[in-house]
Amino acid sequence: MLIIPSLVEKIPEDLFAVMQKLSPYYQQFQVDIEDGIYIPNKTLSVSDIQRYLLNRTAPKNLVYDFHLMVKEYEKEIEKIDILKKILNIQSILVHTSLRPDYQMLCKKYPSFAFGLVINPREDVGVVASQYDLNTISIIQIMTVTPGPQGQPFIPEALQKIEQLRKMGFRSKIYLDGAINEKTIPIITSLKYKPDVLCPGSYLAKTDRLEERVEYLTVETGHAPSLREQ
Repeated sequence: MLIIPSLVEKIPEDLFAVMQKLSPYYQQFQVDIEDGIYIPNKTLSVSDIQRYLLNRTAPKNLVYDFHLMVKEYEKEIEKIDILKKILNIQSILVHTSLRPDYQMLCKKYPSFAFGLVINPREDVGVVASQYDLNTISIIQIMTVTPGPQGQPFIPEALQKIEQLRKMGFRSKIYLDGAINEKTIPIITSLKYKPDVLCPGSYLAKTDRLEERVEYLTVETGHAPSLREQ
């Protein structure tokens, strides 16, 4: 399983400080954008990142994914499309409960890989009836109710991995929410495992980073790609 840290920050200064802290171990990050409307939490916006980088040099050799938890997600995607001129942006993830037109997004923004995000209480069968799973690049399963970091883990959400695979979904499955030492043994014991884990505060808010990176390496079998110093 690949590790892509999930970053939830209020201001761009903190976002890039955390990336600097983690970049010796990880080069791909998922940036959460939350508007306080779609979910009850507000983070920095894409516009905040644009303004911050206006007179600064963006970190090199890093890959960015954007997880949009915003009602007006199309407006944010337009801004991300501008931001790609200075950042290496790979994927944009949008929640299925917002009913995004997946094919339209892929056609309009061919340089991005688009993914769908399924909340814990959403039914995989309903999602499969709304979208052709064979056309989806990424499905991210939330194992917490979206909101501020620290929400409780919902183990029932893990069943969605098996459900998706049995429905024929063969692309990447991400897992996001309460990824830590208590939940990783549960995840690694699954018959059907996710392809990517997105730990948040477990990496971003710790003073035991090297220890936790080592733990993730052992448990997932995927060593971080250490950056040359």
